[in-house]
Amino acid sequence: MAAGAYTLAVATEGSGFIAAWVAGFAFGVALRRSAAANMSAEASATTDGTADLAGHLAELLASLSFLVFGAVLLGPTLEDLDWRIITYAVLSLTVIRMLPVALSLAGSGLAPPAVAYTGWFGPRGLASVVFGLLLVEERVPGVQLLGRVIAVTVALSILLHGMSAVFLAKRYGAWHRKAAERSPHVREGVPEEGEAGHSSPAR
Repeated sequence: MAAGAYTLAVATEGSGFIAAWVAGFAFGVALRRSAAANMSAEASATTDGTADLAGHLAELLASLSFLVFGAVLLGPTLEDLDWRIITYAVLSLTVIRMLPVALSLAGSGLAPPAVAYTGWFGPRGLASVVFGLLLVEERVPGVQLLGRVIAVTVALSILLHGMSAVFLAKRYGAWHRKAAERSPHVREGVPEEGEAGHSSPAR
């Protein structure tokens, strides 16, 4: 479905990346509706198996993408490192990304630890590679410099987020347990039955 949507979009001079994303979104909606319409155990197992297969396939393709990224793009980029590129990459992973996330969550009722956790582990890595490919495809001015910035940012993201994932997840989990003990209905809690549409960063 994703490959077909991508091919059709490119053939009609559209964005293949957006088409593939919309196809995946539509697939997820159809899968959930199918599961809701047929609540038998067999249908539920089939739906879960399909979702698991799609998830594993996505992880495999993402890993292959990072492998190609490291083998093809990162090496030449490291040869032309500049302190300004490194500085901007660090800012991209912190202030430039975390501040908009905090602003977008203002009024949501989430506690500062949840906002910080969401900002630090928000969209990253593969999305930047996709945006970089779009720049290359459109041949925008300064694409080589932009490519180096993206490559360094993605490399730092893999390094820093990978190194901090276990430690910060444990810290956030410990904070959440204490917060849930103080107030069973904290905004970051797991939704009760009937509130599945209101999932939280804690999940």
